[in-house]
Amino acid sequence: MNQETNTMSNREPIRASVATLAIQLVSLLVFTDLIYSIINFFLMKVYFLQGVLPFDTHRYIVFILAVLHIGKSIFQVLFVLKFVMKWIGSSYFIDDTHLVKRDGIISVIEKTFDLDNIRSITINQGILGKIFNFGDIVIEISAPGDYLDQILLSNLADPQKFEQKIRGHCKFVQ
Repeated sequence: MNQETNTMSNREPIRASVATLAIQLVSLLVFTDLIYSIINFFLMKVYFLQGVLPFDTHRYIVFILAVLHIGKSIFQVLFVLKFVMKWIGSSYFIDDTHLVKRDGIISVIEKTFDLDNIRSITINQGILGKIFNFGDIVIEISAPGDYLDQILLSNLADPQKFEQKIRGHCKFVQ
């Protein structure tokens, strides 16, 4: 028990790239602000040009804009929290004999894979991944009884380093 606790504490978590988190957050904020700006432009144009809206809503445009702004802000905060919590809660560990994939903060789902069952490792990087040094790793595993599976490790920072760590612990993939 003591040795297992010591092994667990020595494992360094490997997380998704901070660059992918930043790209997701910036995309979310730009997209929601763009939609808000288009709606705001339309409503302000109607308000200042004394246009006519259905149901005599032009009298409430300032109130509608305030509600839209508050709604947009709440939407952005919730999705920023969602992206950050998903990033924090998703990690990978390698010890001497296992690869562990852990998802969740409150309710944790942990999958453990035997490193001796790994048959191949593939790194996928797009243009942004090469620029910001992140990518996906696909690990193919097999076991007796015709068991075949693929493990996708998404948006890892420095995928080549992670691949070398896995190869260093595997006896079949070198």
